[in-house]
Amino acid sequence: MSTADARMEDLLARFTKARGLESDRRWAEEAFARFVLDDVRENVMVRELEEAVAVVEVSGTRPEKLFGPAADWARSRRDELAEDGEAVLAVESPLTWRAVPGNALLISALFSVPFAVVMAFDGLTLDYSWPHLLMPLVLGTLMAVVITVWSRTILRRSFAATVAMTGAVTLLLATGAALLFTGLQDVVVFTGSVAWLLAVVGAYLLLGLLGFRLLPRDQSTGDASAQEIPDDGTWALVLGGTLRGRLGYSDERARQIVQEARSHAEASGRTLAEEFGTPAEYASRLPADTRRRQRLYAVLLTAVAAYWVGMLVFEWLSPEETVQWWRVAGAVLFPVLAGVQWRGAVRKHADG
Repeated sequence: MSTADARMEDLLARFTKARGLESDRRWAEEAFARFVLDDVRENVMVRELEEAVAVVEVSGTRPEKLFGPAADWARSRRDELAEDGEAVLAVESPLTWRAVPGNALLISALFSVPFAVVMAFDGLTLDYSWPHLLMPLVLGTLMAVVITVWSRTILRRSFAATVAMTGAVTLLLATGAALLFTGLQDVVVFTGSVAWLLAVVGAYLLLGLLGFRLLPRDQSTGDASAQEIPDDGTWALVLGGTLRGRLGYSDERARQIVQEARSHAEASGRTLAEEFGTPAEYASRLPADTRRRQRLYAVLLTAVAAYWVGMLVFEWLSPEETVQWWRVAGAVLFPVLAGVQWRGAVRKHADG
């Protein structure tokens, strides 16, 4: 257990000990989860929870009565601190190309488990073709490349341009993967027991571990560009990308904030770096646009849901196709997830 994990566990234990009730700990866990999901800095969330548990210990009153629902309290504290100009958000560095191989192996290891579960329903004896064996690796590599393209492009391009660029790269890579699998689908490497899936998953998990331990990884530096910012133009460019990428700001809102920072620095006669520090330090004092991010997630899940439903309808209407159980599951699960996401986005807008 890391020092940070041990500190948080001790803090949660204080909530339990304060009144001797597990419900207080659950309140703290929910608040902590909300902080984490909102990218709040670790030192900020620990300080806020320490202050909250101190009030509970002195008053002997349950935290929900003192502060309200945990998630609402965490959000309100995040917004209040950001409005006061405190560095609240943990703004990480963009993904780097050198880390793609390691990230691809980690993602592949995660993908290998559900793929093995799906394959296990095909019978006790399986034909292991190259697509069966390589699917997690290909999809893991595709996802690692796509998220890196997004992370790098959003720094210098508008949101619309980033979506177009990422979509084009995704389409190109997906087409290449489809052609590869089509050419290899009839090539059976070996026929064996379903138990061989354990070896396949084990191999992917081992590759993921080796990739995590041995290959270069993205290191969080707390700045979108840890090195010296050479001029105001570069500083403004990095800030705009950070606002669009990590905080979910629209292009217009990001441009407005960058211009406000420029005007303030010009009035003071100092450079942007001298006036505000690094772009990430400045961005960490601003509240994330959670409403817009919620809507974007909802749109993404809707697109995924439409794909799964479309594939199910295609199989259902094609006489030569057999409807697979996992397609039915996906066609049910993703519309439900999209509906939940849209409900949260609409409720957040109504509350705003």
